[in-house]
Amino acid sequence: MLNSIFSTLFTMRFLLTIIRMATPIIFAALGAFVAASTGIGNIAIESIMTFSALAGVLGSYLTGNAWMGVLFGLIVGVLTVMLIAFFSMKLGADAFLIMIALNTFADAVAIFVLYQITGDKGTTASLSTPILDTIEIPIIKDIPIIGEILSGQFILTYICWILVAVLFVMIYKTPLGMRMRACGLNAEAARTAGINVEKLRVLSLVISGMLAGLGGMYLSLNYLKIFSKGMVSGQGWMGVAANGIANGNYWVLVLSAVIFAVFRAVSIIFSSNSAFPTDLVGAIPYFSVFVILTTVSIINYYRVKRGKVEGE
Repeated sequence: MLNSIFSTLFTMRFLLTIIRMATPIIFAALGAFVAASTGIGNIAIESIMTFSALAGVLGSYLTGNAWMGVLFGLIVGVLTVMLIAFFSMKLGADAFLIMIALNTFADAVAIFVLYQITGDKGTTASLSTPILDTIEIPIIKDIPIIGEILSGQFILTYICWILVAVLFVMIYKTPLGMRMRACGLNAEAARTAGINVEKLRVLSLVISGMLAGLGGMYLSLNYLKIFSKGMVSGQGWMGVAANGIANGNYWVLVLSAVIFAVFRAVSIIFSSNSAFPTDLVGAIPYFSVFVILTTVSIINYYRVKRGKVEGE
């Protein structure tokens, strides 16, 4: 049994699976982080990914161009968060209740739209949809091992890691990022300093919606190449969980997302091995979220408790 586990894990296939699994979770985590930087807890990441995944496929099909599909998906992601902003900021509704409602009926709405357009309630497999390709990097692709890792990945995977660097610079190294973080730390103090808190919160929601949308379209236009019911499968929630674990630390956020991707990769690799119970293997990613969040909560509790004792 142990030999089977080690022979499965320590392979290039497993590493490549981690990279591919990490992409949508990192997009989701970045989306949650950007919104949280201005003091908004965007827990609608899962529904935004679902809506954008479907919009990306339908846009690609209707226009005959995968990048137009990406544009459709981004627009839908932005419209979804603007809906949240309108009801919460303009009408005074509870933002969390709106987000919970979106997450609750996201799959149902997506399937309804899918059925109206294709007559199919399951997937878009019947549609001839242009998809985004993988990219082979010249010279690097010929380097043993490194070439297999860095070259031949889906295009949205490269965009994901570029955005990791770009967003770090934006949030921590620019005046805009400093103002956004000021809104999250103390909105009233930010207003006193002349910062338009509402405007920056709307901006952070827009960026959050676009990032979550990219995560959904990675699944439908890159990885799975179709839209199917329940395809997001908790990856948006994993991004939200990674943001909760990070507690404002950007690199802990990225690391947490990668760790969740490792557990998803374990689940996928082991699901093809008849030696492991399918139901148990399928629960691994979700169980990992519970274990990691519980562990972090316990550590934070004793850290605070120890600080109080030392302060006394």
